[in-house]
Parts: sequence; C-alpha cells; structure tokens
Amino acid sequence: MHLPTAILALGVTLLATGAVLVAIARSMPSLLGLRAFGVGCLAFGGAYLLRIVLALAPFAPLDVVADTTMLLATLAYGSAFRQFGGGPALARRTVVALLGAFALVSLGATGVFGAVGRHTVLNLALAAAYLVLASFAWVASRRADGGVHMPLRIFAGGVLGLGLLTAVRGASVPMVGVAPLFAGLGAQLYYGYSVLIAVVIGPLMLWMVFLRLNARLIEVATRDPLTQLRNRRGLDEALDRHYAARTPAPLVLLQVDVDHFKRINDLHGHEAGDAVLRDVAATLERHVRAGDLLARLGGEEFLAACSCDDADEAMAFAERLRGAVAALRVALPGGGVLACTVSIGVSPVIRARSAWGDALREADAALYAAKRAGRDRVLRGPVPPMATPSAAVVAVV
Repeated sequence: MHLPTAILALGVTLLATGAVLVAIARSMPSLLGLRAFGVGCLAFGGAYLLRIVLALAPFAPLDVVADTTMLLATLAYGSAFRQFGGGPALARRTVVALLGAFALVSLGATGVFGAVGRHTVLNLALAAAYLVLASFAWVASRRADGGVHMPLRIFAGGVLGLGLLTAVRGASVPMVGVAPLFAGLGAQLYYGYSVLIAVVIGPLMLWMVFLRLNARLIEVATRDPLTQLRNRRGLDEALDRHYAARTPAPLVLLQVDVDHFKRINDLHGHEAGDAVLRDVAATLERHVRAGDLLARLGGEEFLAACSCDDADEAMAFAERLRGAVAALRVALPGGGVLACTVSIGVSPVIRARSAWGDALREADAALYAAKRAGRDRVLRGPVPPMATPSAAVVAVV
C-alpha cells in the first residue's frame, strides 16, 4: 500500500462522509448528535489532507494545527455519542481547554525533543481520546433503543482497536524514532486499519440515522402530537403486546373525559383548551402505574387500562386520578390559571382481548352516566337499561 495514497483516501472519505452527515443534520436538526458526527468527520479529513500538504512543504506551526484538529475531531465524535446516549454534548469550555492544553504540551515537547516529542504526545493523546470515545459509544449503545445499539457497538469495537494500536505507536516512538510511523509493515497495517474505520463510519452513521428516523415515524404514527400519549393505533399495539404475554394481567378500563371542555374553549380560546389537555394528560401519566396503559382517544377523552383484578381497587384508583386532576391548576397562555375536573367511567374487569369492545362500551356508558349525575365523579358500569344515574352506578366521593 502506497502510504500517501492511503492517507489521501482516508482524508477524502472522511470529508465526503462529513459533508453528507452535516447536510442531513441541517435538514433534520432533531437528530441529536448527527451534526457533531459530521463535524468530526470533516475535521479528521481536513487534518489528514493537511498532513499530505505538510509532507510536501513542512511548516512546524501547521503541524500542531493538524494535530490539534485531529484531537478536535475525536472530541466531536465523543460529544455526538454522549448525545446519542441521551446525555449532554461536551461543553465548549471543556473542548477549548483540552485543545489548548494539548497544543501547549505538543509545542513544548516539540521544542525539547523535536519530532519524537511531537509524535509521542500526538499518538498518546489520540490513543486516550480513542479509548474514551470507544467507552462513550459503548455506554450510548447500552442506553440507546430502536436497534441503534448494534451500530454503536460495532463502532465502539472498531475505535477500541484503533485506540490500542495508536497507544502502541505512541509508546514506541521514543524507542524506535519517527521513521517507522510512516514506513514499513507496521505503518501500512495502521493506516490500512484507519482507512477501514473511516470507510465504515459513513454506513454506520447512516444506519443509525435510518433507525432513528424509523423510530421517529413509528412514534408519530402511534403518539398523539399534543399530549404525547398513545393514540388509538398506539393503544391497539400496546394491547396486542399485553395480551400476547403467556399470562396477561386482567385489566380495568377507565374512560376519562374533561368536564365542560367546550365551555373552556369558548370562554378562553383553543390555546387554553390545548393547555388543559396537555396538563391533564401529564397529570394522568404521573399517576398511572407501571404496567398501566394510557391513551388519548380523541378530543377531550382519555383511556387508562389499569392492571387490576379487583373492581373496588379500580374504583379507588380512578378516584385518585379524579382528585389529582381536580387539584390541578392550568396556567393559561394569556395569564391566569384555570381549574378543571374530569368524569370517569369504570368498566368491569376484563381478562381477554375479545372482551375489550364490550368493556369499552360499558366504561363509556358509565362515563356518560357520571356526566348526567353532575360530573366530577367516578362511576362504574355496567349501567342497567333505562335506569336513573343514581341507581345505575356506584359513585365514590
């Protein structure tokens, strides 16, 4: 392998990959970490091309610039992986401090030990950065969802290998000098492996982008955009998973409706109505338990499917939800606060997916009986035909 050609291929590949990732990040800014990945690729590619120029026309200050740019690229990758893993990006102050410290140490080592000092500092610093980067990617893979963990782990393994090889290079420079870094079998293996990592980075990043976009599309299809609760489709999918279990827990349906919602919209405007729906949804979500399902059915109606095999327990739980909403004070967009209440209809216990439709109708009938009985209350079905609300249901006050 002709080494300058390998370095040129490495630089061009990284520049092309970085340009594609930055372009995607500009059109899809919600994909956290993608821009940092692109910046890292651009920085690495530029540093490698600068190295080729410096090989033709050496200029010591630019050597430090190229070295610092390589470290910047590694820090950009690390910041991206922290974001992919759900953490914050690296603080700019931290990045500037690390780059500044590296540049000073590199200049000092170059001044005292010449090229040997410079390349020792560079390789050991890059080795440390690669190893930290591999750990960031591994941690991100453990936190990531939607299948993103696989490309993250592949990247972590590849960069771990690069970090170990770079550490060996850095440790060997004081003993063998600079020449073996750029000539011989060891140099060819190192740069060949680096080219392989650079070639793999692009597909890995695009793989992660595809997985994130696919997860986003699924979320859009199954989540209500206003409240971020499940919509009807999301609820159906969650129910299918629930009843696919070997021994699915029995469920009780709680149909929840915001009282006098049309009046809220008429008196305070639709923005206030949206604020009420968001805050009611958030309140319900805070109070449902692990294993419960919560969805917005549409308009001002919500449905909670709570894991419970005792009707009285379900009534007590529904009452806690009603009380939590009654204590809520919604901040209005134009100033001031608004109190609101909900009525809740409770179904009998259901133990099979086939009973879902009947249970939903009974919860719905109990809900409307609660509204006829005066609202802001919890009532239980089934409701006997033609019965008065007081005789048809049981209220918990």
